[in-house]
Parts: sequence; structure tokens; C-alpha cells
Amino acid sequence: MNFDLWLGQNTNLSDSSIYKYSHAINTISNDMQKTGIIKKRIIDMPLFEIDLAISLILSNKSFSNKNIIGNNMYSSALKWYRFYIKSDVFTDVAVQEELEKIENSNITEKEAIIKSRIGQGLFREKLLNKYRFCVISKIDIPQLLVASHLKPWAVSTNNERLSINNGLLLSATYDRLLDNGLISFKSDGKIIISKIIDKENRNRLDLVENQEYKIQCNQEMKTYLEYHNDVIFIT
Repeated sequence: MNFDLWLGQNTNLSDSSIYKYSHAINTISNDMQKTGIIKKRIIDMPLFEIDLAISLILSNKSFSNKNIIGNNMYSSALKWYRFYIKSDVFTDVAVQEELEKIENSNITEKEAIIKSRIGQGLFREKLLNKYRFCVISKIDIPQLLVASHLKPWAVSTNNERLSINNGLLLSATYDRLLDNGLISFKSDGKIIISKIIDKENRNRLDLVENQEYKIQCNQEMKTYLEYHNDVIFIT
């Protein structure tokens, strides 16, 4: 399904917003390819490459200037496009593809990173020790808990991938909400909720805007939260 058609069928965006966002993706692709920031069109990228591309694009000065002039329309278009792609993605990138990205790591580090990605290793253990339960639901059955990254795996360094401050312990539903940019947190632990989640679903999910949770945020975690709010979270 095309991006603009998907937006029309799955969001409450106005026709003018749908038009602007769908055309913005092509504009961003063309501009960033010309400057060499990306090598191919965004619409030809899998999710793993999209996360990398978004990180590079947002750090580009010419894009930032254009985005400011456009009242953040271009960065919003990227968030919506990421959400559109994730709506049709049910599995993470293959471990082999991830290994290619970290091929210079030593064997021990590779094993730790791979295990952390599939929820079996050091990253998950650290979050289980830190929180002990889902920070939202308080569910404490380990088998139901997910080690959720704030800054996505694809754009994180090896150290960031394993950093306890780059994660939250969440039950599966809330993990998907965070990963898709439908919820996020302020540094004081107050939750912020995307407008995509309507009142009925907020009630079903027991989500209340600005409700405070004990996420134990420090200065390092604050930088990861800022990344998630700026790059992933859909207002």
C-alpha cells in the first residue's frame, strides 16, 4: 500500500497534511541523495536502513534549516513514514545483517550484542535488575518483559546498545507503543501519548497523559529520551 493511501486509511490527518507528508518524503530523498547523505531513495529502504537514514538526515544542516522554515513538516513526515513502514514489519532485522554492521567487534562483544538484541543478554539483565517490573503496568513476570531501547538499535553505537540508560523495561504491548513512537517520556518520568491513540484506546491501555512513572532518569538517559522524543515520537 502506498504511503499516502495508508495515511488516508489509518490516520485522521487532513487531506492537505497527507499530501504534504507524502510529497515531503520524495523531496527529502531527492535533496539528501544530491548531497550524498543517502545513497538511495527512502522508499527503497527497509526499516533498518530507514532508521540510519533518518539519523543522518536530521543531523544535516541544510535539512535542519529547511525543516525550521517548514515548521518541522519534514521531520514530521519522516516520523510518519517510519510508523507506516513499521506497521508492516513484524520481525527485527536478521542477526546476520546486524553482525555485518559490527564486524569489527571482537567475538565476546559480538555475542553480547546479539544476545542483547534478542532479549537474552546483558542489556536485558541490567534492566531487569534496575526495574524488576514493567515501569508502566508493574507486571513482574520476566517472560512477559521486554528490554526496550529508546535510541534504536540500528543507529546506536555498540556501547549505546548495551547501555542501561538507553532502555526501559516494559511489557510487550507498551514496548510496541514505545518502539512505534506512540508513547514516550519526559525526563521527570511523565508519560506523553501520541494523538494517534484515541480516548477509548487510552482507557483500554490504562494510559493517562502526564502520569508519572519511576523511570529513574539520569543525565545520560535524558539524552536518549530526547532522541526518542525528537526522532521517534509522533505528536
